[in-house]
Amino acid sequence: MSRSATMETLRDLSSVLWTIRSNQEAARVLRTTNSLLRTFLFFDICYLISGIALITMALTNQLDSRDKMIMFGGLFGVFASVSALCNSLASHGIRTWRRNFLLPWMLFFLIVLVLLIMHMGHSLYFQRAQWRHIFLFFANIVVFSCWRHMQKQFILMALPRPHTVVVDVEAVVREYLSPVTVHSPLKDLPPKYEDVEDFPPQYDEQTMISTANQTTTDRASTDSSTVQNEQVQTRQ
Repeated sequence: MSRSATMETLRDLSSVLWTIRSNQEAARVLRTTNSLLRTFLFFDICYLISGIALITMALTNQLDSRDKMIMFGGLFGVFASVSALCNSLASHGIRTWRRNFLLPWMLFFLIVLVLLIMHMGHSLYFQRAQWRHIFLFFANIVVFSCWRHMQKQFILMALPRPHTVVVDVEAVVREYLSPVTVHSPLKDLPPKYEDVEDFPPQYDEQTMISTANQTTTDRASTDSSTVQNEQVQTRQ
């Protein structure tokens, strides 16, 4: 194999491996996105139930913080409704592979992330560090990580939808690196002398006897046919 052919094979192999890796990475991101949207939808249901429960408790009981409970219940309900709408649009965009449906989700949670950062900064500036600030910090990290993942999914959706295919990478590499051999049909040739020098072929005695008898019979029939032909010619 020449050097140019080797370089061409390595180039093709690199291209195939890069395509397989990109397809597997896109499929992994897609699976994570589906799991992320289902998780967010579960929390939206929890927020909606919490908001309804707060409003119901405030209306049925005479409490001092009735107005606050109604306000927080309404905020939970509005947040859960808007978030569920954004998650539903994003899920529809993932199913139909139309990335414009991901824009409401990204815009909404970007606003949520900015509000969380502003609230944590305001709380740290005007108050001492408290345990709830650790919760706010981790909440910012989680929301930012989810938003970055959805941004990656938005970029990948500019390409065709990945298909989940199990590929044996070792087999692909072996196929590209193995030399191409062309097998031509060979005739049934007798064995070489070197192959039968030490172990000559063995013949069956019965086969040899039957072959000799057949040869003798054929020769006798040929002789008798010849004699009959000569007698016919003599009579004529």
